[in-house]
Amino acid sequence: MKFIHISILFMFCSVIIGLLPDLFRYTISQNNKQNSPALVLYVNDITQIDGFMIVGNFKIPVSLARNETERIKGLSGTHSMPNKYGMFFDFEHSDYQSMWMKDMLFPIDIVWIDEDYKIVHMEKDISPDTYPKIFTAPIKARFVLELNAGMSTDYNLQTGNSISLELK
Repeated sequence: MKFIHISILFMFCSVIIGLLPDLFRYTISQNNKQNSPALVLYVNDITQIDGFMIVGNFKIPVSLARNETERIKGLSGTHSMPNKYGMFFDFEHSDYQSMWMKDMLFPIDIVWIDEDYKIVHMEKDISPDTYPKIFTAPIKARFVLELNAGMSTDYNLQTGNSISLELK
């Protein structure tokens, strides 16, 4: 009899554990409708803010993509990103850095920054539908910043602007 109770308890726990991802997905989708930035930040695999990109009077919270694995993943598969946040890619050397919209689910602005921390090129309102098109700055860059579409305008980013990084 005790074996049957343990078996039933084990099956019940297995079912609950199996349903957790769907429960979280439902809860998250409901909270996203209410624009809950703290929850959205967690949900979108941006698990921490690594620092800030500062340009003019704006201080943009960024998650850093520091290694090849993080750069390849980027924002792919992410349903949304909090409006005022960005993902900052450090390619470790200057080159003609290329970006694409593989597995992207929302439009973004892409900002290329050279090793002297100056904005050298921007592409705005890039739709996920552009995949497999590749976007490359005509000038060598070391860094790339991805923002929600329209945020580069809201932050008044322009080619030639100097930026600085404040890392945690």
